[in-house]
Amino acid sequence: MTEKKRLRPWEEAKLVFKMQEETRKRKLLEVDMQQRRVRAKRVGPNTSEELEENRKRLRALQERIEHGDDG
Repeated sequence: MTEKKRLRPWEEAKLVFKMQEETRKRKLLEVDMQQRRVRAKRVGPNTSEELEENRKRLRALQERIEHGDDG
């Protein structure tokens, strides 16, 4: 008959904490990998709204440079 070795409460708590930390780190890694995939997919053309917003920002910057405004 096999008998389980009983852990002391503080050893059990330490083990549970370690397992929770590993789970937390794994989830963070999965989220990071998903974000990297999304960013990699977005390398292509932007939406027309984003392009128009970039054009407006570029025009504003060009005007500031031409007129010598500091800010």
